[in-house]
Amino acid sequence: MNRLEDLFDDPPEPEQHGDFFQIETRFDSFAVSPEVAVEVGGHLDQRPPPRWVSFRDLSGAWHRITAGSVYRISECTAAQRAANREFYRARRLEEKADRRPWEED
Repeated sequence: MNRLEDLFDDPPEPEQHGDFFQIETRFDSFAVSPEVAVEVGGHLDQRPPPRWVSFRDLSGAWHRITAGSVYRISECTAAQRAANREFYRARRLEEKADRRPWEED
């Protein structure tokens, strides 16, 4: 019976990640703390920039990537993500309202 209760219990709440930054490269994207983003950005601002940049992401994984592969460091707050979801939800509803009845979903 205990196993069945575990099976039918509500799933655990997903982790709330709050505010973080994303370091984006040609091949991957890494969620990092604001402190790590500032540190990596500082390394990239050096002249000449270092060949390699090392950092830990939010999951604790250690990464060493070429500095030249970093093309963007972006802020990603909970409020921004909520606004982004609302924007795209409104766009989908608008597009759905504009469809003709014979067009597929």
